[in-house]
Amino acid sequence: MRLFFAYWPSEAKALEFVPWVQKAHALFGGRMMRTETLHMTLAFLGTADPQAIAVLGEACTQWRLPTGRMVLQRPGRFPKAKVVWLGPEDSPDTAWLYLAYDRLWAYLKPFGWEPREAGFRPHVSLLRNADPGDLDALQGTAVEWIPGRCVLVGSQPDSAGSRYTVLAELAIDADRPTPP
Repeated sequence: MRLFFAYWPSEAKALEFVPWVQKAHALFGGRMMRTETLHMTLAFLGTADPQAIAVLGEACTQWRLPTGRMVLQRPGRFPKAKVVWLGPEDSPDTAWLYLAYDRLWAYLKPFGWEPREAGFRPHVSLLRNADPGDLDALQGTAVEWIPGRCVLVGSQPDSAGSRYTVLAELAIDADRPTPP
């Protein structure tokens, strides 16, 4: 089973991303992300054995991450992975998001986990296996989101892409002010 930590939207918030998913699909083809799988990954860990999953699942319920407001309106692409995504603009308003990323990896380090990527690009994936195209043509209504959940997720491939299972939930500091 592959593991990742993610901010997970409510069902109502996930539905706000659907027009972006549909527009992206019309422009780039590929496989649309299912509404119930939309999320913002904070840390992708890769494959883990059942014992490591159990230890991590228990430990992470004691961790706390910040949350705050973000406005997702910037489409982007990871060309090598053929992923089209929607993310927030980098601004002082999203500093809390980078704090969450750094704090999560600090929690993970004693368990032997290290970041796989050189940097963090907050985003919600809209499509996988997308064809090339003009990102400037992908426009839509901004999605304002204050994440209320951060979860540890197990991912197993299936015929529809992947099946996600929430394994544990982290505490969220919703009432903390956003850092300047």
